[in-house]
Amino acid sequence: MTKSKKILLWVFSFFIVTALSFISCQQQEERTYTDAELQTMMDNLNQIWTGGDTAVIDTMYAKDAVRHNADINNQKGPGEIAEFVKWVYVAYPDFKVIFSKPMKLKDRVIFEWTAMGTNTGPLNENMPATGKSVQFNGISVVKIENGKCTEEWVYYNQLPVYTQMGFKLVPAETEEDG
Repeated sequence: MTKSKKILLWVFSFFIVTALSFISCQQQEERTYTDAELQTMMDNLNQIWTGGDTAVIDTMYAKDAVRHNADINNQKGPGEIAEFVKWVYVAYPDFKVIFSKPMKLKDRVIFEWTAMGTNTGPLNENMPATGKSVQFNGISVVKIENGKCTEEWVYYNQLPVYTQMGFKLVPAETEEDG
């Protein structure tokens, strides 16, 4: 190897090591919540989604919290969130959710979860109880400020839920069909 190639290799190596050292030494942004606040939130989630205890909703959600759900309108504030939880437990009295270990980000926490229950109550006025059990997986992203949930996004695939209850996906008729 020529002397100029050795120098170039040394300079390149020095640059890479310096860059990696700089990147690894950067201070990570602090989370906006403590581990104790996260544990309280986990305890509250378990109370809510393993029996429908809505008493802790006021302590868990901020007054202006918004809960975005995949299949219904957003719930705004602890009152609407509590009404949604009550609706779930009318439709699925044995409903429960098992949460995974949370993934911690700066101001958010991500939970994977598995939900299960038996549909023994009406889903709405046009959908009577089916008596069928469902189990489905989803993910929730929770934004935390001052120890409370200010926003939550809930995602899951609805099709398996409805097919487990006996519903079928039927394509709409087109003019060609009719």
